[in-house]
Amino acid sequence: FYHLCRDIYPCQFLEFNINQELNEVAIEILRRKPKYIAISTYIWNSLFVKRLIEVIKKAADDIRIILGGPEVYLDKIEDWNYADLIVRGEGEQFFLDFSKSLAQDKEFTLKNYQHFDLGALPFPYMDEKIDENKVYYYESSRGCPFSCSYCMSSLDKEVRFSPLEKVFDEIKILFDRNVRLLKFVDRTFNIDKERAIKIIEFCKRYSKNTQVHLEIEPSLLDNDLIEAINASKEGLFRLEIGIQSFKPETLKAIQRSSNVERIDKNIKKLMEKKKGIVHLDLIAGLPQESFDEFKRSLDRTILYLADEVQLGFLKMLKGTKIRDEAKNYNYKYLSFPPYEVISNSSISYTELYKLKKIESIIERLYNRRVLSETLRYIFKRSSPSEFFERLSNEIDLKKDIRGMLSDLYQYFVRLNLIEDPLILKNLFRFDILKIYPEEYLPPQLKYSQEEREKIKRYRESNRGKIPRNSRVGLFDFNVEQFISNDSFKKEDYFHIFYC
Repeated sequence: FYHLCRDIYPCQFLEFNINQELNEVAIEILRRKPKYIAISTYIWNSLFVKRLIEVIKKAADDIRIILGGPEVYLDKIEDWNYADLIVRGEGEQFFLDFSKSLAQDKEFTLKNYQHFDLGALPFPYMDEKIDENKVYYYESSRGCPFSCSYCMSSLDKEVRFSPLEKVFDEIKILFDRNVRLLKFVDRTFNIDKERAIKIIEFCKRYSKNTQVHLEIEPSLLDNDLIEAINASKEGLFRLEIGIQSFKPETLKAIQRSSNVERIDKNIKKLMEKKKGIVHLDLIAGLPQESFDEFKRSLDRTILYLADEVQLGFLKMLKGTKIRDEAKNYNYKYLSFPPYEVISNSSISYTELYKLKKIESIIERLYNRRVLSETLRYIFKRSSPSEFFERLSNEIDLKKDIRGMLSDLYQYFVRLNLIEDPLILKNLFRFDILKIYPEEYLPPQLKYSQEEREKIKRYRESNRGKIPRNSRVGLFDFNVEQFISNDSFKKEDYFHIFYC
């Protein structure tokens, strides 16, 4: 909006976050003496916005406050005591007309605006001083053809695309400036396969150090798209894939593709020669899915061994079909943002709380790649969800990583989760030394004097071959080979180092 209107009427763009102190944000806005303030409102900032506009209005009641965004899309002006105007839908044409009215000192009349031409959108980062560590968001399409009952995007079914040449020109600017992460905000990046592949190939050609985030619909994956992604350099793409559930009845209830066999086949194919970072999503609290059924969906998801698994919790967003159907499933949910589900006829509040604890341990342990090979070994023998549920009741997540690793090792020993102590010792040492210095090893896994002497001799005999400051681990067998085929012949010692 700022880039569209700045040449018509004097305006400024300010960026804040909800962790900032409310009064500091208000003062920063007021010191610029604005006549109008426009704020984008979402579930994650709406409570902050309500407090903020009250402070601003009471401090300077001549300021006119305009609200837009999905959280006010269906609201009346009476729902926001200190707002003067609510803009519904896309705001570009509104702000163009509004700025022209102000510049010409004419009365402004709010209209029902049609979709804005994406080809006419200015590039928002053209004049920005690039911060290489910042996440840069990019929109190459709007709308979504699907009708997922829990999603606001289902309200705008017409999919519109920005011209490909415009997309290429703009993202190349970000590639040339070496931004760390470029995140496409397209609701379904692969809705048009041929277009998606062209953008993927462009990224492969021009991205030097930039990672590219894409939201992928798993039912639309096919061999061509998978091969295009997996023919890239390691880690270039970060793929967010919404599975949501593996229960067909649940998927039908929320109007998603219930062809779980196709989804399963596509994800397995993607993971075969995976080059990108794969992030899989599930949603707890969906209709007709019990606690145990959700755990089965979780087991199936974790066993893909993706880089990250996220457990989301259903939000009953304003205007969504599922919120209109709340009585059908006996939904209880928060009356304030983010409108998270408390319970429904299939799952209780207590069970959802258990899943929140499981989500915390997955985030801390699995998603951060702590003990990844140890977990992989365990998951071949027992249910991942059962393992995480037991672990969530035993491990103190508030401890630092060294304390948590020590507790985990003791817990594994006590419950005999890995029956062979030799295997447990080697897996733990291997996983820890891949990431952390030797000091992070639990006391029971510290190297003996004899083992230290062997490491020292190994370093000396390989002087010049081992990179400086690398970590050298001592193992009873080749752990990587063992993980691949689950068997080993006990040898004297196998030496390996990590840079």
